[in-house]
Amino acid sequence: MIKKICIRLLLVLFIIGGLNAVYNFTLYDSLILEKYPEKFRILKTQDSAEVFYFGESSNVTYSETDSIKNSISEMTNFFFPTLKIQTITKYATHAGIYKYWLKEFDLNKQKPKAIIVTLNLRSFDAGWIHSKLETQLQESMVLTKSYPTIINRFLLSLQAFDNKTEQERELDMLNDWKNTELIFPQEFKYKTVAQWDRAMAAGGYLKTDGSWDMAKINLACHFIKSYAFNLNESNPRIKDFDEISQWCDENKINLYLNLMAENYQFADSLVGKELVFLMRQNRDFLVKRYSNSNCKVVDNLESVDGKEFIDIEWTTEHYRYKGRMRIAKNLANSLKDQFKNAYKEVY
Repeated sequence: MIKKICIRLLLVLFIIGGLNAVYNFTLYDSLILEKYPEKFRILKTQDSAEVFYFGESSNVTYSETDSIKNSISEMTNFFFPTLKIQTITKYATHAGIYKYWLKEFDLNKQKPKAIIVTLNLRSFDAGWIHSKLETQLQESMVLTKSYPTIINRFLLSLQAFDNKTEQERELDMLNDWKNTELIFPQEFKYKTVAQWDRAMAAGGYLKTDGSWDMAKINLACHFIKSYAFNLNESNPRIKDFDEISQWCDENKINLYLNLMAENYQFADSLVGKELVFLMRQNRDFLVKRYSNSNCKVVDNLESVDGKEFIDIEWTTEHYRYKGRMRIAKNLANSLKDQFKNAYKEVY
């Protein structure tokens, strides 16, 4: 009986192996190009690139009025004209996705000399963690599993990934805002994001005629929901960045966390010093946690003037030319220690 079971098991494994080989030869590349093009780009450029830049929309978004429309990564490359910087960009991406990109490098080939990872403060907030875009992002991560390719394809067809509905994600987000207590060094009248947001929404700004100024109210509420949180080790993004830092350390690859600029001037004028305090406190937490001999945090949090932000009705890290260049120059100054022979001043 045991012998028959073993024979059948071997037959199943043989069939799966054969189907997997056929699938890899015929359909695998098209699947990767459709669902996970970042893996394809990493593998195709690893031998030629010296530095990889992982980013999201902050890297490539520009204003139509900009005279120069280059991305932040391209502008950084201006300072190192002989250095090959390869950019991998995907909108709405965060550390929970970047950590999988790292694992696509073939460490038996030429390893990158440095990896730059976008560090976006808003990605730690409940709105981004429970974003409705998360399902789409998680879909391609099925293909990173260490199973045979055809098994991963089967799991993908079964939607065997973090496939919550938009309603479920929204409920998780609202629960975080309602139940997570905000911590300040002094007494503050609002205990949670939900309380703070509700108070601002109930006529936080008035026009001269006494009517509610909905444009200011809406933007102020966006700022509260985007930046009112206290970072700590339990945040899932912290766990993701810990994995990224550990992977780079184990593989002796220099890591640069490029902390994006936020519109702290709007945060201050619309909401107040308490929100700016939280933004700075969270920045300090990140800088302290990840600054070491193998990793540098490039602190751009307050480096871009409010008028250089493209979006004025939403909280984003989208900058006009001067803002992108400021961040690129700060990043280049951090890279300069490692690549001093390739550095060239750009005016």
